[in-house]
Amino acid sequence: MTRWTDRLTFGPARRRRRTERQLRALDRQYAEWAHGATSGRQRGRSVDRTAWVSFGVTIAACVGMVVAVPSLLPGPVRGLVGLAPDRLGERPEVSGSGTFAFLDHQPGNPSAPVAYDPCEMLRVRINPEGAPEGGPDLVRRAMVEVEDATGLILRYDGSTDERPKWDSVFVPSGLAGGRAKPVLVAWADDDEVPELADEVAGIGGSIAVAEADGVVRYVTGGVTLDADDFEEMASRPDGEAEMRAIVLHELGHLVGLAHVEDPRELMNGDNVGLRDFGTGDRLGLAALGGGSCG
Repeated sequence: MTRWTDRLTFGPARRRRRTERQLRALDRQYAEWAHGATSGRQRGRSVDRTAWVSFGVTIAACVGMVVAVPSLLPGPVRGLVGLAPDRLGERPEVSGSGTFAFLDHQPGNPSAPVAYDPCEMLRVRINPEGAPEGGPDLVRRAMVEVEDATGLILRYDGSTDERPKWDSVFVPSGLAGGRAKPVLVAWADDDEVPELADEVAGIGGSIAVAEADGVVRYVTGGVTLDADDFEEMASRPDGEAEMRAIVLHELGHLVGLAHVEDPRELMNGDNVGLRDFGTGDRLGLAALGGGSCG
């Protein structure tokens, strides 16, 4: 094809347009590649930055919550991070005089009772088998009364099918789970729990452990109520008040009160018709809520 023929058929323009199309195609390919690589790096950095920001915000929120409410952490963890343990409940102020006694004392210090850690919740599970109608609710209401009298926090942790076993009247068997093991409240007869024989309507107590700081503390416990006695009491006009008094008495043992001979106190070893804690009982309960944090 001659130069004139090429010009007449617009050859230069066609070639120029083709070259321009090829160049534009190359430009697009390069731009796509560059954008993909750059946006990939940016996306990677953006994801990483977002993840770190989210992580940082989460950590800051958690730290803020812990600083604001140190009791969200268990006592030992608070100690490790330098936060002083906080009592969970408010210690009651009790005036007056009365008689009380403790089940156990700190080694070498007869004035300091063994008690539960006031900076830890005392979790309580209830086995309703054999209970009279409304029995579990009666126990939960009594737990609130003991909370108010001690400043300890007794938290209902649900029902259970666990059965009670006792080494003695004031010491339940077993410590599987250690501090994580909830207190067990249950009903039984004296065939299952021989400690309920004779005229015993209930037993209560806790397991004490010497901890790393040298203080002996209760870590778990139990209350077992006589199912036959409670069934009989439930049929009486004043049966609920009588059952409540027995539950309060046994919860008193659970947190560390011993029997006394004073007829003015609910912790009297014999049932003399009282229906509520006496002044001495409340003085002893307040002292048991004043133990040291672990």
